[in-house]
Amino acid sequence: MWPVIVFQKKNPALIPWYSNAQKRIYQMHKTIVTTTAAVVLASSLTGCVLAPQTIALNDEVTTPSGQPATHRDALVRVVDDRGIGADFLGTRGGRAPENSPLLSDRPLKDSLSDKLQASLQKLGFGGSSPVEPVKVQMNVNRFAYQCNEGVVVNECSINIDLALTVINGNKTFSKPYRVNETRSLAASPVAEYNQEWVNSALDKLWNHIFTDGELLNALEVNI
Repeated sequence: MWPVIVFQKKNPALIPWYSNAQKRIYQMHKTIVTTTAAVVLASSLTGCVLAPQTIALNDEVTTPSGQPATHRDALVRVVDDRGIGADFLGTRGGRAPENSPLLSDRPLKDSLSDKLQASLQKLGFGGSSPVEPVKVQMNVNRFAYQCNEGVVVNECSINIDLALTVINGNKTFSKPYRVNETRSLAASPVAEYNQEWVNSALDKLWNHIFTDGELLNALEVNI
């Protein structure tokens, strides 16, 4: 036997009554909610422009101590060949990287000059001497911090390219030194993170420079 199916008639749902004024308020509220949701959605999709950051470069050195073959002074000079702002270190990436720079709190060449002078003093140079000073020049070919463009910043890199020239009497020595580092990140780094990372990369390169046997021979220094 086929089962008996009974259809029951349902009463239509009651729609609340409201005046024309209430209807306008309801429609306005609905429009505001829809617009707000659209703005929030657009913001989440497009992201925001990252604010500029300023960090301090460490001018202290951890390079080894040394003793020059002849007691004399050293003259230092740093030349920034990048052709950009003196305090510009790179960009934080994001939607508009040109508006999101990473800056140094003082000109880059000033920080590197202090660091270079401190390193040579630690190697034993300095003080008055009848011997002609050794001349040491550092050229900054590249000093670039850079993060990816786009809504989500999740990869940043540091590229530093320096060249050192030593003029010791009638002898000249020149050599490039570089460091490149890339990190994958969960989000755009804060200033404290960037300051620690940039200084760490610079110190790593610096220690490589001042333990390089060819440079030490050009300076006539034993460590």
